Amino acid sequence: MDFYEALLLRIADFADVLRAQASNLTAKGLLKEGLKVDQKLVQLRPEDPTAHYNLACRYALLKQPDLALNTLRRAVELGYRDFRFMIQDQDLDSVRKDPRFRAILREYGSR
Repeated sequence: MDFYEALLLRIADFADVLRAQASNLTAKGLLKEGLKVDQKLVQLRPEDPTAHYNLACRYALLKQPDLALNTLRRAVELGYRDFRFMIQDQDLDSVRKDPRFRAILREYGSR
């Protein structure tokens, strides 16, 4: 993590490093710190469906269902299509039973 942090001090918008750093922060349980990284990544890559998906997962882990589901919907609108993974992803456990989650699957999973 220190290596990536040092690299980001030099190149703040290095998307691949931001993605790796966000993953590291999640693994360490530093969800709020990772949220800032995921938000920055979405700012840098507003059309990147994976960046939005990861941000949705972060919101779900932080028990922010409205933000999680709105961001998840945006990820799918942008082209995120790994529905099998989405259904099993433990990061989304807090929103999986929400009717809006099922609506996203119904609406986009059949396309």
